Amino acid sequence: MTASYAIGVIHYRSYDDLKACLDSIERQTDLPAVTLVVDVDGDDERQRELHGRAGVEWEETHNGGYSAAANLAIRVLREKTDADFILLLNADVRLDAAFGQRLVAEMEARPRVALGTGKLLRPEGVIDSAGIELPRHRRPRDRGSEQVDRGQYEEIEFVFGASGAAMMIRSAALADLAIEGEVFDEDFFLYHEDTDLSWRAQRLGWQVLYVPGARACHNRSWRRSRRFEIAAPVRRHSFKNHYLQLIKNEQSRDFWRNLPVIATWEVLRLGFAILRDPSILPGYLEAGKLAPAAWRKRRLLQVACRERLEA
Repeated sequence: MTASYAIGVIHYRSYDDLKACLDSIERQTDLPAVTLVVDVDGDDERQRELHGRAGVEWEETHNGGYSAAANLAIRVLREKTDADFILLLNADVRLDAAFGQRLVAEMEARPRVALGTGKLLRPEGVIDSAGIELPRHRRPRDRGSEQVDRGQYEEIEFVFGASGAAMMIRSAALADLAIEGEVFDEDFFLYHEDTDLSWRAQRLGWQVLYVPGARACHNRSWRRSRRFEIAAPVRRHSFKNHYLQLIKNEQSRDFWRNLPVIATWEVLRLGFAILRDPSILPGYLEAGKLAPAAWRKRRLLQVACRERLEA
């Protein structure tokens, strides 16, 4: 019997993107059991244009960030269906017709895979993400980002992380991955919640799979060339969350081995903030305020890792 999946679309005030995303879901060769739109601070008039689609359900919520919306999607979908997998999507993603079918098939064949993703391309044809890698300076980054797609990422392989823009999660892994009831850390608000989850999954002995045959188009808003088009408070979330995920997930032996690289990177990062983007400097203070909670979650993760080893 083929495994089933459900879809949760996280949407924030981009109804044209949402329509295209839902159109692509309707064209899936293997349709999801349920499609849920989590509409953050929605516009009632624009909502009415899309309501009533067969198989699409809606959940409205206030703006608690991507993490809170994604956790809500997971909870609601778990109540509505016993699907084997949950695919979380940004509304600015358009799936190729076989995306769900191919990703589910490859993850189903590998029981230790908790998270999966496909090849994400940008509208102009370059690669957006071929999974996520973790360099020695510990700042996760999308593999192949902005490279021309010449087939350099055409192998199914295990990777460090899966982009939250199109992340498939094994339902059976959810309880294991959650800390204090949260699959995605809501202190992050948005940005790096996907790499934090991926890192945690790796620590707990799960795997993350990249499937290039599952393709999608992602109209990413944050790009290096358009950095300053993103509001400063949003940029600060990305800045602070780098430190929160380090506190929560980095292992001491890796930290000390990579310390020269990390220290050099952090000096460069501070210099960039001072000279080019001083509005993100308060991110240090924000990270400091949230650090005690991050340390508490680190301890809980370490207990879970020890229990896994002793089992």
